Amino acid sequence: KTFPCQYYPPDEKVTFTDIYVECDGKDCTDDVKWEPMVKDANCNMQANIEDSKTISITWDTSAASKYDNFSENELFQLNFHGWATKVPALRYQFSQTEKEGLPQEL
Repeated sequence: KTFPCQYYPPDEKVTFTDIYVECDGKDCTDDVKWEPMVKDANCNMQANIEDSKTISITWDTSAASKYDNFSENELFQLNFHGWATKVPALRYQFSQTEKEGLPQEL
């Protein structure tokens, strides 16, 4: 999901540990070659490969973002897709923002 940088957690890092990969029923974790790729570099997001079983994502909460001037409703519209559409409270909020005449896609 995409937001202004100050919206992200202040510790500026999330770490995924104990990653396990299975290939044809066998552990192949150490054979996987991870690549640090970032879909959207908003807030200087970076993927960090620490080892075959540990990957982290870091960001900078003080960085400028192209989303800094978005309203709360615009941010909601931007991020309301994927798993978010399955959350009943969010579905209700989305229906309310539609009634206010906000665009479906920004």
